[in-house]
Amino acid sequence: MSFPREPAQLLSALVGIESPSGAEQRIADYVVELLQSWSIDVERVGHSIVASVVLGSGPRLLFNSHLDTVPIGANWTRDPLAAVWEGQRLFGRGANDAKVSVVAMLFALRAVAEARIARGTLQLALTECEETSNLGMTRVLERIGAPDAAVTGEPTGLEVVRAQSGLAVLTAEWRGRSCHAAHVARVPHENALLAGASELVHTAPWMTLEGSHPLLGESTVATTVFKSGERHNVVPDRAEALFDARLSPLHTAENAAELLRSRMPRAAVAVKSARLKPFETAEDHTLVRTALRVAGRARAIGSSTLSDMALLQGVPAVKCGPGETARSHTPDEFVLRSELDAGVDFYTRLAPAVLEALALASTP
Repeated sequence: MSFPREPAQLLSALVGIESPSGAEQRIADYVVELLQSWSIDVERVGHSIVASVVLGSGPRLLFNSHLDTVPIGANWTRDPLAAVWEGQRLFGRGANDAKVSVVAMLFALRAVAEARIARGTLQLALTECEETSNLGMTRVLERIGAPDAAVTGEPTGLEVVRAQSGLAVLTAEWRGRSCHAAHVARVPHENALLAGASELVHTAPWMTLEGSHPLLGESTVATTVFKSGERHNVVPDRAEALFDARLSPLHTAENAAELLRSRMPRAAVAVKSARLKPFETAEDHTLVRTALRVAGRARAIGSSTLSDMALLQGVPAVKCGPGETARSHTPDEFVLRSELDAGVDFYTRLAPAVLEALALASTP
């Protein structure tokens, strides 16, 4: 198989391969064969990929992005898989989030492998299921272990993100006593739907936890799902609500649960998931300072959107990539050729700079 030689051509090829979360086999197969054609060591972990360039003893830097996309969805004015450049724009599902980062990191990996001017190891992990369960990154880290530092490729406009909100999902449950709807006037009952609804009004329009993070702002809790009843002729004896909590490093899932209990004293509140914790790397860390210098930025920022960086707890990491987050998951998603070129240049210069800085920082 012959492969595109230029980043723009490769991006078009990858956008043309449909890869919604859970269906990444075809794009993983393609990228594995591409890396093999470049004579770069590559390993398959499910439908995730780990490529490695060993440049001698020294620190290990991980670049990571993801192969999957959200579903195509409705309201497109173009074929989302045609992947044809229209002037300076490439439209298509995944073009911006995050196949432009994938391509930029691939070409940076190749450049580092050919130049061999750094010391240490550069690894590239391209994961499956980032948009859903983060299973790909979980398995990759189980396979390769924690790196010395990491850079997550997501559309940030090449702003350097050193803090990211975490996600907790919480539940509230109300229990009642059912009866036939025809007998409500004479049979004792307790309508769980109404019990829940009467308390949920105290969560509108959204809630905030006390305190504000300097980069991420306030932690928020939003009511997102309410379910009760199955039949029109039965008074429901159970109601359940779900809550989405976006948390800064100042707060935990239990803090959000305590807030909900204070607003809804009749509900049984529980934490359903708190796996994707808030993330922050110190502003004076070598990785952050080096990334800012290479990107030409004065200071790092925070991000409320999730990424696989959440699974790098304990590892110095930043999130930075070409494209704009506002275009992600939208109809007519696109990326600019200039953004792709800037991404290739950024990652190509960043990798040796970070490896060298980490090596110097570890020297006694």
